[in-house]
Formats: sequence, C-alpha cells, structure tokens
Amino acid sequence: MPTMRAVMKKEAALGTSHQTVDVPKCGPDDVLLKVKAASICGTDLHIYKWDSWAQGVIKPPLILGHEIAGEVVELGGRVDGLAVGDLISVESHIPCGKCYQCRHDLRHICDNLQIVGVHRAGGFAEYLSIPAVCAWKNGPAITSDIAALLEPLGNAVYAASEAQVAGQNVAVFGCGPAGLFTIAACKALGAVKVIAVDVNPKHLEMATSMGADELLDGADPTLMERLESHRGGAGLDISIDMSGNHKAIVTAIRSLRKGGTFVAFGIPPGPIELNLANDVILTGRRILGIVGRHMFRTWELMQRLIESGKLNPAPIITHRYKMADFDEAIRVRASTDARVGKVILTP
Repeated sequence: MPTMRAVMKKEAALGTSHQTVDVPKCGPDDVLLKVKAASICGTDLHIYKWDSWAQGVIKPPLILGHEIAGEVVELGGRVDGLAVGDLISVESHIPCGKCYQCRHDLRHICDNLQIVGVHRAGGFAEYLSIPAVCAWKNGPAITSDIAALLEPLGNAVYAASEAQVAGQNVAVFGCGPAGLFTIAACKALGAVKVIAVDVNPKHLEMATSMGADELLDGADPTLMERLESHRGGAGLDISIDMSGNHKAIVTAIRSLRKGGTFVAFGIPPGPIELNLANDVILTGRRILGIVGRHMFRTWELMQRLIESGKLNPAPIITHRYKMADFDEAIRVRASTDARVGKVILTP
C-alpha cells in the first residue's frame, strides 16, 4: 500500500504532528488528487489549539486542511466530466444528496453535511480523495495558489452576492482573511463604497490593497456616528460581520438604515443580545445568515469575476511554507502583531 506524509491531529491535545499514512483510496464516485497547494484557515487554528469548539467536534486521528487545490491523478469508475491532469479546487462541504436541502438546491446546508478536514480526512497531505461532486475544475489561467483560495473566497462572494451589494454603501466588520476577501468581493460586485472596520491596524493596512474605500477603527468611540452618517444620516445600506465579535455585530446592525441588510458570517462565542423590536422589526431590517458557498452558483460567479479581472485574491497571500514547516506556518497565521493574510502550504 503506497504511503504519504500528512499533518495530523493524532491525539486529543494541543498541536499536530507529521505522520506517514496510507494514500487514500479512490472510490467509484471519487477523484484522487495530488495536492498542489493548501491554505490555513481559522478552523485549522481552532483544531491546532484544541479549544472547546474543537474538543466538541473533532475526533482524532484526523488529517487537517480544507482549503485545497490538487491535480487529478485517478478517477472513480462512475466519474464523468473530469480528466487526469485537471487542476481542482475542493468544495469542502460534502452533501448527502438525499435530504430536503439537497433536493431543493441547498446542498451547502445539507442535513448530513460532512466537511473535509473536520469530519473526514483533509488535504494537508500529499494526496486527498473527495467525491467528484465536490471537485471544481479550474481553467488554465488559474494557478495552484489561487485555486487553493477559492473555497474561502467563495464564502465572501456568496455573502456579497446574496446581500445584493451593487450600488450600495457597505461596511465589513473584521478584516482578517475572510473580511479582506469580502471587501474585494463587494467591490467586484459593484458596491459604491466599502468601509473596513477592525481594531487591528495591521488588518486595516491590508484592507486598502483589497479595495476598501475607508478604514475605521472598531474601538473609535465615534464609530456609530460615522457609520450612521451615510445616506444623509439614514445609515448604512449593508453591513457584513466577518468577526463574530459581540460588540461588532450589535454595531453592524444598529448602524444600518431602515430597511438595510445585515449579513452574519462570523461565529460568535455565545448568544447575542438584541432589542429585536427596535433593532430589526420596527426598522424593517433584514438579517441574512451565510455559511459556505452555494453549490455551484457561487463557484460559477467567482470564476467569472476572476477571469474578467474584477476579482483578484492574490494580494491576500502574504506567506508561503512547506507542509513540513506547518508548526511555524500556523504560528505566523495566529499572529496579531504582523501583517498576515493567507498562508499557503505546499507538500
């Protein structure tokens, strides 16, 4: 049985280790990928730290990694439309294909959803086997690095497209990688003005390169007044939270004009307290929850935006490492003192 090297959460404890494991098998409905590039996500950081979320979800041993690009090296017998040599971006949400959501074009919120690198083996390895339904074939203009970013970039494109940002004033709260992608997606989809809000000046520096028109300190005591000044004092059209921070979420909702839209993506650590009557009902505001990417409407839109030149995720890549140096790579990804965007790994 051929073997490979992989970054694994072998035990229920802090950290990861490099292990030699069997190369995964390619089932009849699967594709086997030779991993070309991967990207570290905040989820990987939770698993590495073995925090309370990870302890409740992850079952070691597990190979980490869900932001993956790879080259097809083997096809299952029932797979059509793909060929050996294709460069694939991995849709990390694996649907069952049978539940109500799957049967009504909502596979990304499948009742029996499995996530690569969370519920099953991930791609911080030399090879990865996935169902063919989760293989997005890239065109010749897409590099491996960019292909590895399409999974997280898709979150941002989905959020911006569902919020209908064209012609609107938008504030993005939280300018980590997810927020930076969202800023770029909002500009690509025609937002008139995109305001970046964060308490970390290093994050705000990067927001400019992704297209932000205005940078605001999330700790500024006049933040609410400055946000509400839009539309002649009516407030923001759209606010998108990518931070999960309680204060940011409340500010994002209350700074909206009447009839505005709040997009929730960042996961808060606990319940959020709102005055539902005044903050939502009597102001006619809309709250839109976003998870993952619409399969595959979001991917098609994202491809068109990239190929047209309207969306370029490359500036968010700030560091590259070999997977053998994963401990150093994830330490850098966790840093708040440095200008860190997406960290790319190669086997």
